[in-house]
Amino acid sequence: MEIKIIRADASSPSELFEELSELDRLCVGSDGWSAESFKNETERKYRYVLYIAENGHVAGLLCGYYVMNEGDITSLAVHPDFRRRGLASALIAEFEKILPKDAVELFLEVRQSNEAAISLYKKCGFEVIANRKNFYRNPDEDGFLMLKNINTISGIVIHINPDRGGKR
Repeated sequence: MEIKIIRADASSPSELFEELSELDRLCVGSDGWSAESFKNETERKYRYVLYIAENGHVAGLLCGYYVMNEGDITSLAVHPDFRRRGLASALIAEFEKILPKDAVELFLEVRQSNEAAISLYKKCGFEVIANRKNFYRNPDEDGFLMLKNINTISGIVIHINPDRGGKR
């Protein structure tokens, strides 16, 4: 199966944002994002809404942003009928690829009970770095903050300072 990842933008049809919201709520419950929230993300600089369509419907999505050399995945969801097919990994890889070149770290949060997601994120190179006490609602639950270092050489993080312009 070829995975085609599409980036939503402000001109995407409103039905797409409704479908993104439906999938997010299916996967995370009532805390899932509204269609308006997804649309708002597409209108802001360094905000990304990626999705994969299968048979004319959204099968997976990733929402994230970039700020000050860091990327953050704020939502990642794959429809239950399409799990374990590499969609989530492909979305994460595409997000890393489109981040500005000075991004050095990628963060995300995950429910501590979501063992399948934690396992996936570890396979993608993330590690647990902190506990987020009472981070989730419905039901109330702690979360893990996970980090992946990107733009590294031999495990050493490259910190790029764009203000210096390469001059000493």
